[in-house]
Amino acid sequence: MKKAKYIISKIPWLWVAGGGVLGYVMIHPLVMIVAYFMFHSGPEDKTTLFELIKLELIRLFSADMLPWSINFALISATAAGFLGRIRQVNAALRESEKRYKELSITDDLTKLYNSRHFFSRLKEEIERTKRYGHPLSLLIMDLDNFKQYNDTYGHMEGDIVLANAGEILQKSLRKTDSAYRYGGEEFTIILPESSGQEAMHFAERIRQAFDKEGSSSKSESFVPVTVSVGVAQYVRGEKVSNFIKRADKNLYAAKHQGKNCIIFSQ
Repeated sequence: MKKAKYIISKIPWLWVAGGGVLGYVMIHPLVMIVAYFMFHSGPEDKTTLFELIKLELIRLFSADMLPWSINFALISATAAGFLGRIRQVNAALRESEKRYKELSITDDLTKLYNSRHFFSRLKEEIERTKRYGHPLSLLIMDLDNFKQYNDTYGHMEGDIVLANAGEILQKSLRKTDSAYRYGGEEFTIILPESSGQEAMHFAERIRQAFDKEGSSSKSESFVPVTVSVGVAQYVRGEKVSNFIKRADKNLYAAKHQGKNCIIFSQ
């Protein structure tokens, strides 16, 4: 039944033909004649019934009746086209709404999620962790020497570094992970179902990727941009703000330990 409805909705000419037939049947006296004889005639009236049907079939194709069918067919064709246009507009609106939502939660430069989306997503993951008891870890990272890099090469080159950072993080993610531009040269990554130790290994891969990127230049005056990372594992019952604060504190410690390193503490 569903397949039949789908075929009808996708073939406008069926609407045209159906509309013409329906329009004619609605006004055609043959229907009333057949109905009358079905309920009121006896065997002796069969001949009369067949004669009347034959006459009405001849009238079906007469010039005085065709305009009615043509009119109904044209109306049906217009309705089919109108409905098709409505479907196209609705599809375009849904796509536009989806695109607008993506833009509203995405950082234009790095193509990562923005900080506003970070807070709402982190709350969702914490609720999921509470419900199922799975571990949850958070990385907060900062690009080392970025201010010096900007001062040396200019903001346009600095934007290229930020965009490259977004690519590195995107390539490192699993399907369940999500990365965000936290602000300036700071980034965060939410790691569902990951313990602190697992998050440490993940952060080390990212640190090595940035280190490799920074060491690719052979220029003596080149300012390397590495990354320092603070790692925290969610403790059941703690507030969102405390969870973020612990990761941020570990990042601060990594900076003071010499940069280009990772700190994790409970």
